[in-house]
Amino acid sequence: MKALAIALDSGLEVSVATMVHPKNLKDFDEMEKLFQNMGVKEWTVDVPCITGRLERNVEFQISPEIGGRYLKYGYGGGLHAGASQRGVDSFACGLYLMAVMADGRVAKCTFYADSAVGRIEEGLRECWQRIKPIRLDELACDCEYIESCRGGCRYRAEILDDPRGKDLYKCSFFGIINK
Repeated sequence: MKALAIALDSGLEVSVATMVHPKNLKDFDEMEKLFQNMGVKEWTVDVPCITGRLERNVEFQISPEIGGRYLKYGYGGGLHAGASQRGVDSFACGLYLMAVMADGRVAKCTFYADSAVGRIEEGLRECWQRIKPIRLDELACDCEYIESCRGGCRYRAEILDDPRGKDLYKCSFFGIINK
């Protein structure tokens, strides 16, 4: 929090990312007020994918029905803005994302770190061209919210079902699943 305050006091535009898990559910209203009052430009809230170490740490796992409710938090837009907010209406989540890992691997987002499209030494343009955007009409999503949610997180959909499947956390957010 001290570093956040220093960055804001220095005039930097600050973005904060928060992952939802069972041990922080009671903190979201307070976090929202705190970040807004501090002047944080963007707050991204997401649910971690149940892979890697999270598979073994079940106390931090959260169901789509519960986790989806917390996706209402956050504000801004920034780099994670949907394609429709940028004037492109026909593509799923991730159209404008690419991540460079600390070891130089490049992936379409950090969730795909184990499926790198190349290495930084090859050049960002070369790596970017290997990332294939997914069109909305290629998804198995057929609900009225497809334009708003852009199919949700493609990685989450992939580990829950298939790459063209539904992100059940986003479905929960929109009230499509209510188990």
